[in-house]
Amino acid sequence: MDMEGLHSFIAVARERSISKAAQSLHVTQPTLSARLRKLEDSLGVALVERGWEGVRLTKQGRFFLTYSVQLFQELEEAAALLRKRAARELDQPIEAATKDTRLRIGVESFLYPAFMNPVIQAIQRVDPEAECNFVSKSSNLLMNMLESDGLDLCVSYIYHPKPNLQSVKVLDDEAVLMYPFQDYPDIQDDLGNVGLLFDKPFVLFENSPLLLYRDVTEKVFLYLFGRIPERFHIVDNVSVTIDIVSSGFGYTFMPGSSIAHLAGRPLPFRRVTIPAPFRVSPVYISYSEALSARHPIAALIESIRSRLSDRIEGRFS
Repeated sequence: MDMEGLHSFIAVARERSISKAAQSLHVTQPTLSARLRKLEDSLGVALVERGWEGVRLTKQGRFFLTYSVQLFQELEEAAALLRKRAARELDQPIEAATKDTRLRIGVESFLYPAFMNPVIQAIQRVDPEAECNFVSKSSNLLMNMLESDGLDLCVSYIYHPKPNLQSVKVLDDEAVLMYPFQDYPDIQDDLGNVGLLFDKPFVLFENSPLLLYRDVTEKVFLYLFGRIPERFHIVDNVSVTIDIVSSGFGYTFMPGSSIAHLAGRPLPFRRVTIPAPFRVSPVYISYSEALSARHPIAALIESIRSRLSDRIEGRFS
């Protein structure tokens, strides 16, 4: 990704003017325009529109801006920490974050609410003195972090066979349809009347689920309705989704394990398992073989696997 182009794009969006953005970046207008065109060419879409009233973002530009700002904010925060470290103004946070013996664990965002507590309990039992770093990201990002030594182990929906990486399959996760109690029809277990939901707003996850839209989400829409809904809420985490559905503001489908933490109590929404075979997703524990030099890896993985299996076996039974 072209970082200069990203920086220029953010400046244009903030200033709503090519000339003002160029001034803020201390570059000429032709230079900034060239950077912006290069970024647009690499993406294959126009990010801004130029008119008499100045510059405004296209719909693609508005979509891309959120991710661009977030990326730059995270990079700026990391750079600020490094600068303070170099100036001897700040030592402990960086030393703590980069400690070689720290156990670095990632859990898929969909699974985090239900699986994080069992993972923590497993670590406490097997390796109670371990210091940990926990992250919740998409499966693709977790695997990239694992492959580049940014994680020691992760619980995710994908596994990429690589040298020095191992994987244990935990379960096959099925999709569930979730819809409100109030002001929504009661959907039959065989989904025979699921079309009654079509005109209601669907809660759609951003980031990786959007990248996999044609492979996953679109297939389920066609399976359920034979066509694609037109009303959507866009969210970025499971908790917000549950709040929306529980409040009667929309419906969705998600992996069943993403709501396993709600087992043992009345659900705040209705749920129906989607019996489509293409919606069965395996869940893996993947880990680096190098982990065995610092932690009791065999016992740790087995403890995590066992506790996750117990959590799933107890869901909604």
